[in-house]
Amino acid sequence: MLYSVAWSQRLDADHSSTLAHLVAGLTDRASANRLGVSERTVQRRVRDLMDWSASGNRMQLGRYAALAGLPEAGEHHDDPLPFGCVPDAAGLRLLRLLLADEAAGRMLGLSPRSVERRVRELMTLAGARSRAQLGWRATRRGWL
Repeated sequence: MLYSVAWSQRLDADHSSTLAHLVAGLTDRASANRLGVSERTVQRRVRDLMDWSASGNRMQLGRYAALAGLPEAGEHHDDPLPFGCVPDAAGLRLLRLLLADEAAGRMLGLSPRSVERRVRELMTLAGARSRAQLGWRATRRGWL
């Protein structure tokens, strides 16, 4: 895992802003509108961030950013729910599998619809609007 010093040395302002929007739960389109760039540019920046951090998916990228302490306090990551909320054991297992493998449903014997339903439940519990934000918040709360 890359430490926050390595992240801060590596990230330019464009990538930092994109990462902040990502963990804030914004869609690529919303982020592009706020940054004044194309949606494709945001997607390229996210891919750059994932490649650089060796993230296999956006949820992993959110987790790695949280472990590195990014984005800095005061940036776009409201966390309105108390830290006492915790997913059930099955939800925690699904979170761990989603980090490691997009085929989590097969490993748990769940249909794709069931996986999506459970992910939405976890996102609601965490107050997350995206999987990247879920990875960030789950890490910051100690669920992962």
